[in-house]
Amino acid sequence: RDGRLYGRGATDMKAFDALAIWALVEARHRGVTRPLQLAFSYDEEIGCEGAIDLVAAMQGVVPKASAVIVGEPTMLKPVTGHKGGISFDVHVHGVEVHSSILETGVSAIMWGAKLIDWCNDVNAENAAAAPGPVAALFTPPYTNVHVGQIRGGTAQNITAKDCCFPLGFRVVPGEDPDYWRGRLMDKVAELNAQMQAVRPEAWIEVKAAFHLPPFAPTEDNRAEEMVRQITGDNAKRHVSYGTEASHFQNGGYDVVVCGPGDIGIAHQPDEYIEVSQLEAGQAFMEKLLERLA
Repeated sequence: RDGRLYGRGATDMKAFDALAIWALVEARHRGVTRPLQLAFSYDEEIGCEGAIDLVAAMQGVVPKASAVIVGEPTMLKPVTGHKGGISFDVHVHGVEVHSSILETGVSAIMWGAKLIDWCNDVNAENAAAAPGPVAALFTPPYTNVHVGQIRGGTAQNITAKDCCFPLGFRVVPGEDPDYWRGRLMDKVAELNAQMQAVRPEAWIEVKAAFHLPPFAPTEDNRAEEMVRQITGDNAKRHVSYGTEASHFQNGGYDVVVCGPGDIGIAHQPDEYIEVSQLEAGQAFMEKLLERLA
């Protein structure tokens, strides 16, 4: 409709998958002399953990690719770096009492809100600081922390026994994720002491959920060189979202992120891919096949 193809995941990233499958079929008729491999993973959205198993499984089984293109939506512009990520599952253990005497209990939700408010403080602190040369490459130009879900409580008139939420940092390359983990745990220790002054059995539990390494620019990157030659785009470009590129990079591959579509449309109601982006993606694949022939 109106030059768009609608569907969940159309931009992120079924459009690239469709183009890659088309290219593989076309390769049979193009005299391709170099291997073209398609690598499909699972569990990509949160932590890209399926790629860890995939990269390991490929070692010694298929010829090692000289270049990897991760087809996340970049409007078909090469991306050579992205932030890393660390995420935690937070469980605030409160103590239920009637809300008319809430000072004798511990509301897990209200104390969880204190930790979430600390996240806002961290973001404001980082936003106010002058960005370093690496951070300046990103939008926003700093490490940020986010809480995207929250659940808890039993009833309106009972202090919440439980409050659970994921808490995640998007870390600028070069910064130590352990520093941010330490900042979080210091705040948790502070809140635990305050909660336990009211009720000793109250506490905040934090479990590591995932760690996605950053994707860092490298010298003599054959994937980057190839995609720049195909697109004619030589701009330096970095993104704040995470991809499987870092896992392939850590597996010893030359990697670039480049795919059709706009990341701003991903995860939205009525997600779509512009037909013009699919057509541009097909032209991209045509040029790739020419290089492999």
